[in-house]
Amino acid sequence: MYLYLVLAIIILLLIIITVRTIRFKNVDIHVSEQDSNVKYDRMACANKLAKSVQIKTISNSDYSITDWEQFKRYHSLIEEMFPLVHKNIDRKIINEYSLLYYWNGKNKNNKKPIIITAHMDVVPIEEGTEKDWKQEPFSGVIVDDIIWGRGTIDTKVHMIAVLEAAELLLKEGFVPDRDVYFGFGHDEEVGGKQGAVKIVEYLKGQGIEFDYVLDEGGCVTEGAIKEIAKPIALIGIGEKGYCNIKIEIEGNGGHASMPPEHTSLGLIGQVINNLETKQCKLKLTKPVEEFLLKIGPEMKLLNRIILSNLWLFRPLFVRVFSKMQSGNALLRTTTAVTMAEGSMEPNVLPQKASVTCNFRVLPGETGEDLVNHIEQVNKDIPIKIQPLRMEDPSMISSSKTEGFKKIENITNRVYKDVIVAPYIVLAGTDARKYEPVCNNIYRFSPYKLHNDELGKIHGTNESLSVDNVNKCLEFFYYLLKES
Repeated sequence: MYLYLVLAIIILLLIIITVRTIRFKNVDIHVSEQDSNVKYDRMACANKLAKSVQIKTISNSDYSITDWEQFKRYHSLIEEMFPLVHKNIDRKIINEYSLLYYWNGKNKNNKKPIIITAHMDVVPIEEGTEKDWKQEPFSGVIVDDIIWGRGTIDTKVHMIAVLEAAELLLKEGFVPDRDVYFGFGHDEEVGGKQGAVKIVEYLKGQGIEFDYVLDEGGCVTEGAIKEIAKPIALIGIGEKGYCNIKIEIEGNGGHASMPPEHTSLGLIGQVINNLETKQCKLKLTKPVEEFLLKIGPEMKLLNRIILSNLWLFRPLFVRVFSKMQSGNALLRTTTAVTMAEGSMEPNVLPQKASVTCNFRVLPGETGEDLVNHIEQVNKDIPIKIQPLRMEDPSMISSSKTEGFKKIENITNRVYKDVIVAPYIVLAGTDARKYEPVCNNIYRFSPYKLHNDELGKIHGTNESLSVDNVNKCLEFFYYLLKES
């Protein structure tokens, strides 16, 4: 009797698993074809992006050494390249260098406004890598339909394409149905405290609340998941937290000829080992589960079986997925040991030694949780914890809103056969700064990159194709026209 019961349970489980796997499909999205043939000069937007790259709007965490004249030059160039925008759309300079545009809508009483954001600043070229660039990093040259230079991907294309879309629409006599804002910060790469934060302070002071915010973030990726042939458009619905923490140990200095059992630097080595071998717990959060359920139907049978039946296979999946570098980053607060300091001389014992780590905090956890974790795994070592930068994870926006559906629909229109999936952004953006004025914040840059090209962001040979620039232009054109 017992054997028959076990057999019946197994058969029932197999039936449930099979049915759920068969039903595991993405819902077809109706893509509007209304006005789907936007007319534009193929090289116009690319040439404007090339000119913008030539201006070195490099931000620095030490604001006193930033060349602010470059930002003023950039403002002038933007005004010159987009005359209709500056004639018909109000512009306000925020905190000297950030820009806020306001496009008056005709039906503002019925719809909340939207805001599209980007940043003007770029990261510097790493010293000693200049010779590794195929083209000069601030040349902005176009060779074989590729625009070269720092900022092409991150994120001058975002700014130039949305302004070019507005310029085209103004030529057509278009007026948006709702109020539309463009917010362009000047210090995103160093935290956004003088740019995006000040823009939001102004907007909040005006009592403005947005239907949704669209900032940089994910993009259309190819080759990120080898078994999925279709491109995946990643729309960020949240960000992990960002924490830099210095851990210090004091010891006895002196001559290295008579060392103690463990120097302070030796103890720091134990701290590093503890942090790397006793990492934060693995968790499958709701945003990551949403992402997996969206891409799952396109995967091979075994993965479809597992993902369509997470109620049964969740522990197995988490254990296997965490072995991948990308999976680990999505499932836990990550630990990256990046800097260490000890003695200045090889024959001198370090009186103080330290290690600095970068942690990316999983949604649902906090910087305080992280500090407690560091203390717990090093409870037998006399450490001193010094937080250098502590930013908790952002709020998580819904992927069920009209704003998200609009972004999804237009992405499908521009890229045709693509999987649109919500996900968690692992890096930091200005988007989280807008939480005081909006609950629905999305992070998406509408260009397409192969997985191998993602290293160009902040890296050597940053560049973007003319076709990609025009895809961004088309995306923003439709988004504004149907706002």
